[in-house]
Amino acid sequence: MRSAAASFFLFVYLFANTELHQLVKAPAFVGHYVEHKQEDPNMTLAEFIKIHYFSGNIKDADYAQDMQLPFKTTDCSIFSASHTVPPFVFCALFPVVAMEPTGLPLYDQSALPSSHLADIWQPPKAA
Repeated sequence: MRSAAASFFLFVYLFANTELHQLVKAPAFVGHYVEHKQEDPNMTLAEFIKIHYFSGNIKDADYAQDMQLPFKTTDCSIFSASHTVPPFVFCALFPVVAMEPTGLPLYDQSALPSSHLADIWQPPKAA
């Protein structure tokens, strides 16, 4: 039972959300090919496909029938809705307190160990 239900839902999804519903027009394709075959018995299926799908939209006497062939028109509009979560915005409830600078230096380079190493690793100097 699960396999039948899964197959059914897959079938419904594919036909509703893809261009597979164009396969329903297969009888129109066969019928139109038979009409062309009666007019020209030497026409092959490859020539029929080339004329109707790879030669552009030729507006001839049977243009209305040509447009009823499968995959000649795109009438599948896909609409997908998705659930999105808005980003969290932090709102400060307390006012921002500005710190006033004191007279102390904020960054003292002389206290770094690397500043002392520059004095040690120097090439010898001629006196």
